[in-house]
Amino acid sequence: MPLSLDDPSPLAHAAPEGIWPIDPDPRVTDLPGRQRWTFGGGRARAAEVAGTLVPATDARIAYLGIRRDGQGRPFPAAFAHSPETGAALGPPVPLPAPEILDIDLDSLAEVPLPSGVPALIRAGHPAALYLFQENLGAFAEWDGRNFVGHERLPPHPVGTGITASRRGIAYATAEVLVGVRLPQLGRGLAHTETRAAGLRFLSAPCWRGGDLLVLGERGGRLVLCRLAAESDALDLRDLGRAAPDADFAGPWMNRLGDAVWTGPDGFVACRTLGDETTATPWPGGFTPVIAQAPWRDRADLYHQLGMAEGRYHVAALAPDPDLHRLDGPHLAAGPCTYSGAERFDVPWQATEEVLNLGTHAGNLLVPRLSMARDTILLALDIPGPRGGFLRGERLPAPVTGHVLHHAHGAGLRRLPVGLAVSRIGDARALLHDGVLYLWSRSECRCHALRLRAA
Repeated sequence: MPLSLDDPSPLAHAAPEGIWPIDPDPRVTDLPGRQRWTFGGGRARAAEVAGTLVPATDARIAYLGIRRDGQGRPFPAAFAHSPETGAALGPPVPLPAPEILDIDLDSLAEVPLPSGVPALIRAGHPAALYLFQENLGAFAEWDGRNFVGHERLPPHPVGTGITASRRGIAYATAEVLVGVRLPQLGRGLAHTETRAAGLRFLSAPCWRGGDLLVLGERGGRLVLCRLAAESDALDLRDLGRAAPDADFAGPWMNRLGDAVWTGPDGFVACRTLGDETTATPWPGGFTPVIAQAPWRDRADLYHQLGMAEGRYHVAALAPDPDLHRLDGPHLAAGPCTYSGAERFDVPWQATEEVLNLGTHAGNLLVPRLSMARDTILLALDIPGPRGGFLRGERLPAPVTGHVLHHAHGAGLRRLPVGLAVSRIGDARALLHDGVLYLWSRSECRCHALRLRAA
């Protein structure tokens, strides 16, 4: 009989020994198959699923759906208390994102990365940490010490790259749409590859329920491609416009699940209401800076940074886009770069949220992780003109910036991490299971900082 999260009392008073069979609970894991946990001395030693044995010291044991005790030891999620001590176990892993970032600066450690162009990914159910080398197609899992490699997938994703979700990951190369359900255990990596004759993909995909949506070009026309769940055939919808020569960035999602992709000639919005998809050109004279992610305002509307009449503007990603000119040296669009002589301040921002730049006023500040009350930024002193760097151009030589933490109401503080970048998007940040990961795509280095327990 499957063990229940709602009635853990029989387990709370037992000291398990030997092998315990446990059926997976879909509320905490999508990994199929009965789990056979091996216990000794009231502690988990290993677990086996479908012939694959995972030691308790391997971070991948979290794929099975676990809780941890105060020492970080894993137990099945069906356990409410430690059989050894009787103490209550923590919530199912991974830990939820905290309301504030309380970073332990003394916990700094370097995460070993193989050579390549790294992208750290948080995906699956339960969410776990993975590594994808974009130039090689190498996909790897984090075992707590190293990234353990799988077979290679098609390399060189187009657009913004990997789309991660509870279901797994998806991305598109110019010729093929790739999907990987996560988590997985065992040899090899089960995945799907979907293509169509004469079709060239132009963007990263987004999930719509169980379906995948992605932009493409066929016969010079811009098309929306839909891959239905459990299907291997693409449904193509002509969007009534010529396809651009360049890829689209995005998708950017709002709280309703609407998706929008931004391109050189305009943007494509795919709305959940009525399954409506529209392609809208940019306002006349507006050139978007696609290297900069759109900024989302308090009304859940995105705005794209760009140039018009030689000045920085933002364009609303709405059926009737309007332009808003930015003031002086300040650049702002949410997660994009901003700078200024004294402070970061834009007309739509409340006074109490103004960020004083202080001694960092001469640097470009590149936000890499934005939360409700915290922002992780990279401060860069770019030699010479900065316009090309802001538009996504490569620097003649890498520049090392220092990482800053801006806590609402507490100002800026410097973290003990430096990242070298050649392009504006090279520095990345990811929060997973109580750890902040900071890495550089061009330098191929990754650093980890633990958060203090609440």
